[in-house]
Amino acid sequence: MSRARLGSITVVLSFALTVTAQPVYPTSPDWVSSDKKVSTGAALVDMDLDGWPDLVVANGNDISQERVTIYHANGDGTLPLSPTSTTWESAYNGHLDIADVNADGWPDVAVATLGTGSTTGPIARVYLNSNGSLPLFASWSADITGNAFTAAFGDVNNDGRPDLAVATGWAYGTPHQYHNYVYLNTGTGLEATASWVSDDTYDMQGALWVDADDDGWLDLVLAAAHGPSRIYRNLGGTLETTANWTLSDVASQDALMLAAGDVTGDGVRELFIADNNQLAGGSGRYRQYDGLASPGLFATTASWSHFEGYCSAVTVADVDADGLLDLIAGGWWLPTQIFFNTGSGLSSTAGWESSTSSVVHEKIVLADIDKNGLRPVQEVFAVNGSGQRLFHLPHQPVQEVAEVRVDGSPLAGALYHVNHEHGWLTVGADATATVAIDYTVSSKLDMAITDWDGNRGNNVYFNQKIVLGDANCDGQFDFGDINAFVALLVGGYDTLFPDCDGHTFCDFDGNGSADFGDINAFVDGLVN
Repeated sequence: MSRARLGSITVVLSFALTVTAQPVYPTSPDWVSSDKKVSTGAALVDMDLDGWPDLVVANGNDISQERVTIYHANGDGTLPLSPTSTTWESAYNGHLDIADVNADGWPDVAVATLGTGSTTGPIARVYLNSNGSLPLFASWSADITGNAFTAAFGDVNNDGRPDLAVATGWAYGTPHQYHNYVYLNTGTGLEATASWVSDDTYDMQGALWVDADDDGWLDLVLAAAHGPSRIYRNLGGTLETTANWTLSDVASQDALMLAAGDVTGDGVRELFIADNNQLAGGSGRYRQYDGLASPGLFATTASWSHFEGYCSAVTVADVDADGLLDLIAGGWWLPTQIFFNTGSGLSSTAGWESSTSSVVHEKIVLADIDKNGLRPVQEVFAVNGSGQRLFHLPHQPVQEVAEVRVDGSPLAGALYHVNHEHGWLTVGADATATVAIDYTVSSKLDMAITDWDGNRGNNVYFNQKIVLGDANCDGQFDFGDINAFVALLVGGYDTLFPDCDGHTFCDFDGNGSADFGDINAFVDGLVN
Protein backbone atom coordinates (compact mmCIF):
# COMPACT_ATOMS: atom_id res chain seq x y z
CA MET A 1 0.00 0.00 0.00
CA SER A 2 1.46 3.34 -1.06
CA ARG A 3 1.85 6.34 1.19
CA ALA A 4 -0.73 8.18 -0.95
CA ARG A 5 -3.17 5.31 -0.64
CA LEU A 6 -2.54 5.11 3.11
CA GLY A 7 -3.10 8.81 3.44
CA SER A 8 -6.45 8.64 1.62
CA ILE A 9 -7.57 5.82 3.89
CA THR A 10 -6.74 7.83 6.97
CA VAL A 11 -8.80 10.74 5.73
CA VAL A 12 -11.73 8.52 4.83
CA LEU A 13 -11.82 6.78 8.21
CA SER A 14 -11.62 10.08 10.03
CA PHE A 15 -14.53 11.44 8.01
CA ALA A 16 -16.59 8.31 8.63
CA LEU A 17 -16.14 8.61 12.38
CA THR A 18 -17.22 12.22 12.27
CA VAL A 19 -20.40 11.33 10.42
CA THR A 20 -21.23 8.44 12.76
CA ALA A 21 -21.05 10.80 15.75
CA GLN A 22 -23.40 13.25 14.08
CA PRO A 23 -26.63 13.83 16.02
CA VAL A 24 -29.69 12.15 14.58
CA TYR A 25 -31.62 15.44 14.56
CA PRO A 26 -30.65 19.10 14.79
CA THR A 27 -31.47 20.57 18.17
CA SER A 28 -33.69 23.26 16.63
CA PRO A 29 -36.65 22.42 14.35
CA ASP A 30 -36.17 22.60 10.58
CA TRP A 31 -39.82 23.52 10.03
CA VAL A 32 -42.23 25.53 12.16
CA SER A 33 -45.79 25.98 10.99
CA SER A 34 -47.09 29.51 10.65
CA ASP A 35 -50.53 28.28 11.69
CA LYS A 36 -50.45 28.71 15.47
CA LYS A 37 -53.29 26.76 17.04
CA VAL A 38 -53.97 24.62 20.10
CA SER A 39 -52.59 21.56 18.31
CA THR A 40 -53.05 18.15 19.90
CA GLY A 41 -53.46 15.04 17.75
CA ALA A 42 -51.25 14.31 14.74
CA ALA A 43 -50.36 11.69 12.14
CA LEU A 44 -48.03 11.48 9.14
CA VAL A 45 -50.02 9.67 6.45
CA ASP A 46 -50.29 10.01 2.68
CA MET A 47 -53.80 11.44 2.58
CA ASP A 48 -53.90 12.34 -1.14
CA LEU A 49 -52.14 9.16 -2.33
CA ASP A 50 -49.38 11.06 -4.15
CA GLY A 51 -46.61 9.03 -2.48
CA TRP A 52 -45.62 11.68 0.08
CA PRO A 53 -46.65 11.67 3.77
CA ASP A 54 -48.88 14.57 4.80
CA LEU A 55 -49.14 16.01 8.31
CA VAL A 56 -52.65 15.78 9.78
CA VAL A 57 -53.30 17.82 12.94
CA ALA A 58 -56.30 18.12 15.27
CA ASN A 59 -56.60 21.46 17.08
CA GLY A 60 -58.54 22.69 20.09
CA ASN A 61 -57.89 20.45 23.11
CA ASP A 62 -59.81 21.90 26.11
CA ILE A 63 -58.80 25.49 25.35
CA SER A 64 -60.48 26.58 22.14
CA GLN A 65 -62.88 25.20 19.54
CA GLU A 66 -60.72 24.76 16.45
CA ARG A 67 -60.46 22.59 13.35
CA VAL A 68 -58.80 19.47 11.99
CA THR A 69 -56.24 20.37 9.31
CA ILE A 70 -53.87 18.82 6.77
CA TYR A 71 -50.48 20.11 5.67
CA HIS A 72 -50.22 18.41 2.27
CA ALA A 73 -46.65 17.61 1.28
CA ASN A 74 -45.25 19.84 -1.46
CA GLY A 75 -43.94 16.85 -3.40
CA ASP A 76 -40.28 17.75 -2.88
CA GLY A 77 -39.71 16.58 0.69
CA THR A 78 -41.06 19.72 2.34
CA LEU A 79 -44.31 20.75 3.98
CA PRO A 80 -46.19 24.03 3.50
CA LEU A 81 -46.14 26.44 6.42
CA SER A 82 -49.94 26.71 6.50
CA PRO A 83 -52.61 23.98 6.24
CA THR A 84 -53.86 23.17 2.77
CA SER A 85 -57.11 21.51 3.87
CA THR A 86 -59.33 22.10 6.87
CA THR A 87 -62.72 21.17 8.24
CA TRP A 88 -65.34 23.86 8.53
CA GLU A 89 -66.74 22.83 11.89
CA SER A 90 -64.73 23.58 15.02
CA ALA A 91 -64.52 21.54 18.21
CA TYR A 92 -62.37 20.89 21.26
CA ASN A 93 -60.41 18.29 19.30
CA GLY A 94 -58.17 15.84 21.11
CA HIS A 95 -56.06 13.05 19.63
CA LEU A 96 -56.72 11.50 16.25
CA ASP A 97 -56.11 8.29 14.34
CA ILE A 98 -56.32 7.44 10.65
CA ALA A 99 -57.67 4.43 8.77
CA ASP A 100 -59.78 3.63 5.72
CA VAL A 101 -63.11 3.49 7.52
CA ASN A 102 -65.46 3.11 4.54
CA ALA A 103 -63.29 0.81 2.38
CA ASP A 104 -62.95 3.23 -0.53
CA GLY A 105 -59.14 3.19 -0.59
CA TRP A 106 -58.68 6.65 0.98
CA PRO A 107 -57.47 7.12 4.60
CA ASP A 108 -60.05 8.77 6.88
CA VAL A 109 -59.59 10.72 10.13
CA ALA A 110 -61.15 9.90 13.50
CA VAL A 111 -60.75 12.49 16.26
CA ALA A 112 -61.76 12.52 19.91
CA THR A 113 -63.63 15.49 21.38
CA LEU A 114 -62.22 16.56 24.74
CA GLY A 115 -64.36 19.60 25.45
CA THR A 116 -64.19 21.25 28.86
CA GLY A 117 -65.66 20.37 32.21
CA SER A 118 -68.93 22.11 31.35
CA THR A 119 -68.88 21.70 27.55
CA THR A 120 -69.20 18.28 25.97
CA GLY A 121 -69.95 16.89 22.54
CA PRO A 122 -69.91 13.62 20.65
CA ILE A 123 -66.94 11.75 22.12
CA ALA A 124 -65.58 11.12 18.62
CA ARG A 125 -66.10 12.14 15.02
CA VAL A 126 -64.96 10.69 11.69
CA TYR A 127 -64.08 12.81 8.65
CA LEU A 128 -64.19 10.76 5.46
CA ASN A 129 -61.44 11.56 2.99
CA SER A 130 -62.63 13.56 0.00
CA ASN A 131 -60.05 12.96 -2.76
CA GLY A 132 -57.21 13.74 -0.37
CA SER A 133 -58.85 16.61 1.49
CA LEU A 134 -61.04 16.93 4.56
CA PRO A 135 -64.80 17.42 4.24
CA LEU A 136 -66.38 20.48 5.83
CA PHE A 137 -68.34 18.43 8.37
CA ALA A 138 -67.99 15.07 10.07
CA SER A 139 -69.48 12.10 8.26
CA TRP A 140 -69.99 10.11 11.47
CA SER A 141 -70.38 11.12 15.11
CA ALA A 142 -70.49 8.93 18.20
CA ASP A 143 -73.86 8.56 19.87
CA ILE A 144 -72.37 9.28 23.32
CA THR A 145 -72.02 12.87 24.53
CA GLY A 146 -69.11 13.47 26.89
CA ASN A 147 -65.39 14.20 27.11
CA ALA A 148 -62.80 12.09 25.31
CA PHE A 149 -59.08 12.66 24.81
CA THR A 150 -58.10 9.77 22.52
CA ALA A 151 -59.58 7.77 19.66
CA ALA A 152 -57.60 4.80 18.33
CA PHE A 153 -58.26 2.34 15.50
CA GLY A 154 -57.80 -1.38 16.12
CA ASP A 155 -59.35 -4.58 14.83
CA VAL A 156 -61.23 -6.49 17.53
CA ASN A 157 -62.48 -9.38 15.42
CA ASN A 158 -59.61 -9.77 12.91
CA ASP A 159 -61.79 -9.04 9.90
CA GLY A 160 -59.27 -6.58 8.41
CA ARG A 161 -61.56 -3.61 9.02
CA PRO A 162 -60.73 -0.79 11.49
CA ASP A 163 -62.74 -0.59 14.72
CA LEU A 164 -62.60 2.57 16.85
CA ALA A 165 -61.84 2.71 20.58
CA VAL A 166 -62.62 5.94 22.46
CA ALA A 167 -61.00 6.73 25.82
CA THR A 168 -63.31 9.00 27.82
CA GLY A 169 -63.28 11.11 30.96
CA TRP A 170 -62.64 14.56 32.38
CA ALA A 171 -59.68 14.32 34.72
CA TYR A 172 -60.02 17.83 36.15
CA GLY A 173 -63.56 17.55 37.40
CA THR A 174 -65.65 14.90 39.07
CA PRO A 175 -63.92 11.65 38.19
CA HIS A 176 -65.42 8.49 36.67
CA GLN A 177 -68.16 10.11 34.64
CA TYR A 178 -68.23 7.92 31.54
CA HIS A 179 -67.73 4.39 30.30
CA ASN A 180 -65.23 3.67 27.52
CA TYR A 181 -66.34 2.44 24.11
CA VAL A 182 -65.44 0.50 20.97
CA TYR A 183 -67.41 1.04 17.75
CA LEU A 184 -67.10 -1.90 15.35
CA ASN A 185 -66.75 -1.51 11.61
CA THR A 186 -69.71 -2.75 9.59
CA GLY A 187 -67.64 -3.19 6.43
CA THR A 188 -68.45 0.23 5.02
CA GLY A 189 -68.30 2.41 8.14
CA LEU A 190 -68.64 2.48 11.92
CA GLU A 191 -71.73 1.25 13.71
CA ALA A 192 -74.10 3.80 15.20
CA THR A 193 -74.00 2.37 18.74
CA ALA A 194 -70.92 0.93 20.40
CA SER A 195 -70.79 -2.87 20.59
CA TRP A 196 -68.31 -2.77 23.49
CA VAL A 197 -68.81 -0.74 26.66
CA SER A 198 -66.52 -1.04 29.67
CA ASP A 199 -68.10 -2.03 32.97
CA ASP A 200 -66.08 0.58 34.84
CA THR A 201 -66.19 4.34 34.45
CA TYR A 202 -62.60 5.26 35.21
CA ASP A 203 -61.25 8.35 33.45
CA MET A 204 -59.07 7.15 30.58
CA GLN A 205 -56.88 9.50 28.59
CA GLY A 206 -54.94 7.26 26.21
CA ALA A 207 -55.78 4.16 24.18
CA LEU A 208 -53.48 1.57 22.59
CA TRP A 209 -54.23 -1.63 20.69
CA VAL A 210 -51.57 -4.30 21.27
CA ASP A 211 -51.52 -8.09 21.45
CA ALA A 212 -50.38 -8.04 25.06
CA ASP A 213 -50.76 -11.80 25.68
CA ASP A 214 -49.48 -12.85 22.24
CA ASP A 215 -52.53 -14.92 21.38
CA GLY A 216 -53.17 -13.40 17.95
CA TRP A 217 -55.87 -10.94 19.05
CA LEU A 218 -55.46 -7.23 19.82
CA ASP A 219 -56.06 -6.25 23.45
CA LEU A 220 -57.06 -2.74 24.50
CA VAL A 221 -54.79 -0.78 26.87
CA LEU A 222 -56.20 2.39 28.45
CA ALA A 223 -54.11 5.04 30.21
CA ALA A 224 -55.82 6.20 33.40
CA ALA A 225 -56.30 9.33 35.43
CA HIS A 226 -57.27 8.97 39.10
CA GLY A 227 -56.39 5.28 38.94
CA PRO A 228 -54.01 2.68 37.48
CA SER A 229 -53.76 2.05 33.75
CA ARG A 230 -55.32 -1.23 32.64
CA ILE A 231 -55.82 -3.83 29.91
CA TYR A 232 -59.03 -5.34 28.59
CA ARG A 233 -58.12 -8.70 27.05
CA ASN A 234 -59.42 -9.84 23.70
CA LEU A 235 -60.71 -13.41 23.96
CA GLY A 236 -60.99 -14.66 20.41
CA GLY A 237 -62.64 -11.55 19.04
CA THR A 238 -64.55 -10.39 22.12
CA LEU A 239 -63.13 -7.80 24.52
CA GLU A 240 -63.62 -8.40 28.21
CA THR A 241 -65.63 -5.58 29.74
CA THR A 242 -63.69 -5.74 33.00
CA ALA A 243 -59.95 -5.13 33.00
CA ASN A 244 -57.82 -8.26 33.29
CA TRP A 245 -54.56 -6.40 34.12
CA THR A 246 -53.75 -3.25 36.04
CA LEU A 247 -50.34 -1.90 36.97
CA SER A 248 -49.51 -2.07 40.66
CA ASP A 249 -46.68 0.42 41.21
CA VAL A 250 -48.74 3.62 40.85
CA ALA A 251 -52.14 3.57 42.53
CA SER A 252 -53.37 6.80 40.96
CA GLN A 253 -51.83 7.86 37.66
CA ASP A 254 -52.37 10.83 35.42
CA ALA A 255 -51.27 8.88 32.35
CA LEU A 256 -51.70 10.55 28.98
CA MET A 257 -50.15 8.39 26.26
CA LEU A 258 -49.13 4.80 25.54
CA ALA A 259 -46.76 3.04 23.16
CA ALA A 260 -45.46 -0.49 22.71
CA GLY A 261 -42.42 -2.14 21.16
CA ASP A 262 -39.67 -4.67 21.83
CA VAL A 263 -36.76 -2.64 23.22
CA THR A 264 -35.12 -5.52 25.12
CA GLY A 265 -34.67 -7.75 22.09
CA ASP A 266 -36.37 -10.78 23.63
CA GLY A 267 -39.12 -10.93 21.03
CA VAL A 268 -41.78 -9.64 23.44
CA ARG A 269 -43.18 -6.12 23.31
CA GLU A 270 -42.84 -3.68 26.22
CA LEU A 271 -45.46 -1.13 27.29
CA PHE A 272 -44.56 2.56 27.71
CA ILE A 273 -46.62 5.12 29.58
CA ALA A 274 -46.29 8.89 29.86
CA ASP A 275 -47.35 9.46 33.48
CA ASN A 276 -47.97 13.19 33.75
CA ASN A 277 -48.76 13.31 37.48
CA GLN A 278 -50.08 16.88 37.32
CA LEU A 279 -53.20 15.89 39.25
CA ALA A 280 -51.06 14.76 42.18
CA GLY A 281 -49.11 18.01 42.14
CA GLY A 282 -45.69 16.53 41.33
CA SER A 283 -43.39 15.54 38.49
CA GLY A 284 -44.15 12.53 36.38
CA ARG A 285 -42.20 9.72 34.78
CA TYR A 286 -41.81 7.92 31.52
CA ARG A 287 -42.34 4.27 32.50
CA GLN A 288 -41.54 0.94 30.86
CA TYR A 289 -43.43 -2.24 31.77
CA ASP A 290 -41.73 -5.36 30.42
CA GLY A 291 -43.60 -7.81 28.28
CA LEU A 292 -43.83 -11.30 29.76
CA ALA A 293 -43.66 -14.58 27.87
CA SER A 294 -46.99 -15.71 26.47
CA PRO A 295 -49.55 -15.50 27.93
CA GLY A 296 -48.15 -13.15 30.54
CA LEU A 297 -49.30 -9.66 29.43
CA PHE A 298 -46.94 -7.07 31.02
CA ALA A 299 -45.17 -6.81 34.35
CA THR A 300 -47.23 -4.71 36.74
CA THR A 301 -44.25 -2.71 38.01
CA ALA A 302 -41.96 -0.59 35.84
CA SER A 303 -38.51 -1.99 35.02
CA TRP A 304 -37.26 1.37 33.73
CA SER A 305 -38.46 4.89 34.37
CA HIS A 306 -37.18 8.40 33.95
CA PHE A 307 -38.13 11.14 36.39
CA GLU A 308 -39.17 14.24 34.48
CA GLY A 309 -41.69 17.07 34.62
CA TYR A 310 -45.21 16.78 33.24
CA CYS A 311 -44.66 13.85 30.86
CA SER A 312 -47.17 13.80 28.03
CA ALA A 313 -45.97 11.98 24.89
CA VAL A 314 -44.16 8.72 24.14
CA THR A 315 -43.48 6.70 21.01
CA VAL A 316 -40.90 4.07 20.06
CA ALA A 317 -38.96 3.88 16.80
CA ASP A 318 -35.48 3.12 15.51
CA VAL A 319 -34.42 6.71 14.88
CA ASP A 320 -30.66 6.05 14.61
CA ALA A 321 -31.05 3.05 12.25
CA ASP A 322 -29.09 0.62 14.40
CA GLY A 323 -31.81 -2.02 14.35
CA LEU A 324 -32.95 -1.24 17.91
CA LEU A 325 -36.07 0.61 19.04
CA ASP A 326 -35.52 3.89 20.91
CA LEU A 327 -37.91 5.87 23.10
CA ILE A 328 -38.87 9.36 21.94
CA ALA A 329 -40.61 11.40 24.62
CA GLY A 330 -41.77 14.87 25.53
CA GLY A 331 -43.77 16.78 28.09
CA TRP A 332 -45.20 20.10 29.12
CA TRP A 333 -42.52 22.84 29.20
CA LEU A 334 -39.89 20.19 28.43
CA PRO A 335 -37.53 19.52 25.53
CA THR A 336 -38.09 16.58 23.23
CA GLN A 337 -35.86 13.74 24.39
CA ILE A 338 -34.56 10.50 22.89
CA PHE A 339 -33.51 7.60 25.09
CA PHE A 340 -31.37 5.45 22.81
CA ASN A 341 -31.35 1.68 22.99
CA THR A 342 -28.02 0.36 24.25
CA GLY A 343 -28.62 -3.17 22.99
CA SER A 344 -29.94 -4.46 26.30
CA GLY A 345 -32.52 -1.73 26.91
CA LEU A 346 -32.91 2.02 27.12
CA SER A 347 -30.24 4.38 28.38
CA SER A 348 -30.87 5.91 31.79
CA THR A 349 -30.51 9.45 30.45
CA ALA A 350 -31.50 11.10 27.21
CA GLY A 351 -28.89 10.88 24.45
CA TRP A 352 -30.46 13.73 22.49
CA GLU A 353 -32.77 16.56 23.38
CA SER A 354 -34.06 19.63 21.59
CA SER A 355 -32.62 23.01 22.46
CA THR A 356 -36.05 24.54 22.92
CA SER A 357 -38.89 23.38 25.11
CA SER A 358 -42.34 22.87 23.72
CA VAL A 359 -45.05 24.34 25.93
CA VAL A 360 -46.96 21.12 25.49
CA HIS A 361 -45.90 18.02 23.61
CA GLU A 362 -49.17 16.45 22.65
CA LYS A 363 -48.08 14.04 19.93
CA ILE A 364 -44.76 12.91 18.44
CA VAL A 365 -45.04 11.20 15.05
CA LEU A 366 -42.34 9.82 12.77
CA ALA A 367 -42.10 9.07 9.06
CA ASP A 368 -39.69 9.71 6.22
CA ILE A 369 -41.15 13.05 5.13
CA ASP A 370 -38.45 13.78 2.53
CA LYS A 371 -38.18 10.10 1.49
CA ASN A 372 -34.38 9.99 1.50
CA GLY A 373 -33.97 6.79 3.52
CA LEU A 374 -36.70 4.45 2.27
CA ARG A 375 -36.19 0.84 1.31
CA PRO A 376 -38.60 -1.94 0.33
CA VAL A 377 -39.00 -4.93 2.65
CA GLN A 378 -40.92 -8.18 2.29
CA GLU A 379 -42.05 -10.42 5.13
CA VAL A 380 -43.52 -13.86 4.54
CA PHE A 381 -45.39 -15.47 7.42
CA ALA A 382 -45.97 -19.23 7.35
CA VAL A 383 -49.42 -19.71 8.85
CA ASN A 384 -50.10 -23.27 7.66
CA GLY A 385 -53.83 -23.08 8.15
CA SER A 386 -53.53 -21.84 11.74
CA GLY A 387 -56.14 -19.13 11.25
CA GLN A 388 -53.62 -16.40 12.11
CA ARG A 389 -54.81 -12.98 10.96
CA LEU A 390 -52.75 -10.57 13.10
CA PHE A 391 -49.15 -9.96 12.01
CA HIS A 392 -46.44 -7.92 13.71
CA LEU A 393 -43.80 -6.61 11.31
CA PRO A 394 -40.17 -6.44 12.53
CA HIS A 395 -40.09 -2.69 11.85
CA GLN A 396 -41.95 0.23 13.37
CA PRO A 397 -43.10 2.66 12.20
CA VAL A 398 -44.05 1.47 8.71
CA GLN A 399 -44.08 4.05 5.93
CA GLU A 400 -46.47 2.28 3.55
CA VAL A 401 -47.79 -1.20 2.83
CA ALA A 402 -47.64 -1.83 -0.91
CA GLU A 403 -49.32 -5.23 -1.11
CA VAL A 404 -50.58 -8.08 1.02
CA ARG A 405 -50.80 -11.56 -0.52
CA VAL A 406 -52.69 -14.48 0.98
CA ASP A 407 -51.44 -17.79 -0.42
CA GLY A 408 -49.89 -15.83 -3.29
CA SER A 409 -53.02 -13.89 -4.25
CA PRO A 410 -53.14 -10.10 -3.68
CA LEU A 411 -55.61 -9.04 -1.01
CA ALA A 412 -57.87 -6.06 -1.63
CA GLY A 413 -57.01 -3.02 0.48
CA ALA A 414 -60.46 -3.16 2.05
CA LEU A 415 -59.53 -6.52 3.58
CA TYR A 416 -56.54 -5.48 5.66
CA HIS A 417 -55.89 -2.79 8.28
CA VAL A 418 -52.42 -1.37 9.05
CA ASN A 419 -51.20 0.43 12.16
CA HIS A 420 -48.24 2.41 10.83
CA GLU A 421 -46.92 3.63 14.18
CA HIS A 422 -46.67 0.22 15.82
CA GLY A 423 -46.10 -1.92 12.74
CA TRP A 424 -48.93 -4.44 12.90
CA LEU A 425 -51.68 -5.37 10.49
CA THR A 426 -54.71 -7.61 10.38
CA VAL A 427 -56.04 -9.41 7.32
CA GLY A 428 -59.65 -10.33 6.74
CA ALA A 429 -59.01 -13.70 5.10
CA ASP A 430 -57.62 -17.04 6.21
CA ALA A 431 -54.50 -18.44 4.56
CA THR A 432 -53.74 -22.12 4.15
CA ALA A 433 -49.99 -21.58 3.74
CA THR A 434 -48.52 -18.06 3.76
CA VAL A 435 -49.25 -14.36 4.15
CA ALA A 436 -46.70 -12.11 2.38
CA ILE A 437 -46.45 -8.39 3.05
CA ASP A 438 -44.54 -5.91 0.85
CA TYR A 439 -43.91 -2.60 2.61
CA THR A 440 -41.44 0.25 2.96
CA VAL A 441 -39.46 1.38 5.99
CA SER A 442 -36.93 4.13 6.51
CA SER A 443 -33.46 4.44 8.01
CA LYS A 444 -33.95 8.23 8.24
CA LEU A 445 -37.16 8.87 10.15
CA ASP A 446 -38.18 12.53 10.41
CA MET A 447 -40.04 13.74 13.50
CA ALA A 448 -43.12 15.99 13.77
CA ILE A 449 -44.35 17.38 17.11
CA THR A 450 -47.58 19.20 17.92
CA ASP A 451 -47.70 22.06 20.42
CA TRP A 452 -50.90 23.49 21.89
CA ASP A 453 -49.42 26.86 22.71
CA GLY A 454 -51.48 29.16 20.49
CA ASN A 455 -48.45 31.43 20.14
CA ARG A 456 -46.24 28.73 18.65
CA GLY A 457 -46.34 26.53 15.59
CA ASN A 458 -45.90 22.80 15.21
CA ASN A 459 -42.39 21.50 14.59
CA VAL A 460 -40.60 19.10 12.26
CA TYR A 461 -37.04 17.83 12.72
CA PHE A 462 -35.43 16.19 9.69
CA ASN A 463 -33.20 13.20 10.33
CA GLN A 464 -29.63 14.22 9.48
CA LYS A 465 -27.80 11.00 10.33
CA ILE A 466 -25.55 9.74 7.54
CA VAL A 467 -24.09 6.23 7.56
CA LEU A 468 -21.31 6.52 5.01
CA GLY A 469 -21.46 3.62 2.56
CA ASP A 470 -25.12 2.80 3.22
CA ALA A 471 -26.07 2.49 -0.44
CA ASN A 472 -29.26 0.49 0.13
CA CYS A 473 -30.60 2.66 3.00
CA ASP A 474 -30.93 -0.09 5.59
CA GLY A 475 -29.06 2.01 8.16
CA GLN A 476 -25.90 -0.15 8.00
CA PHE A 477 -22.70 -0.20 5.93
CA ASP A 478 -22.08 -3.84 5.10
CA PHE A 479 -21.81 -6.35 2.25
CA GLY A 480 -25.51 -5.87 1.53
CA ASP A 481 -24.59 -2.48 0.03
CA ILE A 482 -22.37 -3.88 -2.74
CA ASN A 483 -25.03 -4.32 -5.43
CA ALA A 484 -26.54 -0.92 -4.72
CA PHE A 485 -23.10 0.72 -4.87
CA VAL A 486 -22.38 -0.94 -8.22
CA ALA A 487 -25.70 0.39 -9.51
CA LEU A 488 -24.61 3.87 -8.45
CA LEU A 489 -21.53 3.54 -10.63
CA VAL A 490 -22.89 1.83 -13.74
CA GLY A 491 -26.47 3.13 -13.76
CA GLY A 492 -29.91 1.98 -12.74
CA TYR A 493 -29.64 2.98 -9.10
CA ASP A 494 -32.50 5.47 -9.13
CA THR A 495 -34.82 2.85 -10.61
CA LEU A 496 -33.84 0.18 -8.08
CA PHE A 497 -33.76 2.57 -5.08
CA PRO A 498 -35.97 5.53 -6.03
CA ASP A 499 -36.28 6.86 -2.48
CA CYS A 500 -32.76 6.19 -1.20
CA ASP A 501 -30.08 8.89 -1.26
CA GLY A 502 -27.08 6.68 -2.00
CA HIS A 503 -25.49 9.49 -4.01
CA THR A 504 -24.90 11.30 -0.71
CA PHE A 505 -24.34 8.27 1.52
CA CYS A 506 -21.55 6.89 -0.73
CA ASP A 507 -19.75 10.13 -1.49
CA PHE A 508 -16.60 9.12 0.43
CA ASP A 509 -14.29 11.72 -1.10
CA GLY A 510 -16.76 14.58 -0.61
CA ASN A 511 -16.80 15.76 -4.21
CA GLY A 512 -20.60 15.95 -4.31
CA SER A 513 -21.43 12.61 -5.92
CA ALA A 514 -20.81 8.88 -5.65
CA ASP A 515 -18.49 7.89 -8.48
CA PHE A 516 -15.51 5.70 -9.41
CA GLY A 517 -13.28 7.81 -7.18
CA ASP A 518 -15.14 6.37 -4.18
CA ILE A 519 -14.44 2.70 -5.00
CA ASN A 520 -11.27 2.28 -2.92
CA ALA A 521 -12.83 3.90 0.15
CA PHE A 522 -15.96 1.76 -0.24
CA VAL A 523 -13.93 -1.47 -0.40
CA ASP A 524 -11.69 -0.40 2.47
CA GLY A 525 -14.74 0.35 4.59
CA LEU A 526 -16.14 -3.13 3.98
CA VAL A 527 -12.97 -5.11 4.73
CA ASN A 528 -11.48 -3.05 7.56
